[in-house]
Amino acid sequence: MKTSLTILSVALLALPALCVAQTVQPKPASKKSSTSAAKSANTTTKPVEQPPKSIYAELTIGELVAEDASRWSDKMGERAAIGGFVTQIAKVDDGDTEIRICENPKIEGMDRTRCIIAKCIPKIPCDVPQIGRPITVKGLTRYDAKVGTHWWEIHPIEQIEK
Repeated sequence: MKTSLTILSVALLALPALCVAQTVQPKPASKKSSTSAAKSANTTTKPVEQPPKSIYAELTIGELVAEDASRWSDKMGERAAIGGFVTQIAKVDDGDTEIRICENPKIEGMDRTRCIIAKCIPKIPCDVPQIGRPITVKGLTRYDAKVGTHWWEIHPIEQIEK
């Protein structure tokens, strides 16, 4: 009986030590599973960012002048970015600066099928480019139907890219 009591007391004393050794410990994760878990955690927490939509429709001079000015379309009332070559610069009486932009730098005069007029206004001044240089103007599209004109314009110019 003495042996039984000794064994029982040793077992009771060892029981707390055995319980501590038997507590649940985290299982070490393999490198493969931890990196894939980290990647999936990163992709779910970051929202997908969309690039900002341009407010300017990118048109060629030919696309703009092909619009029928007597029939309203979306291109007539929107902002457009149009590229070409500066062929003339003129300051007019109302303070605007008119820049004639053509598809080809060698076009002389106002060819309404291959050129447009872009206007800088005093409230939105712009850095006037040199004649013969390629530029892109951004602004509002309009059709000028005054006697003697009848051409497409970017009026006013909001930005010029040289």
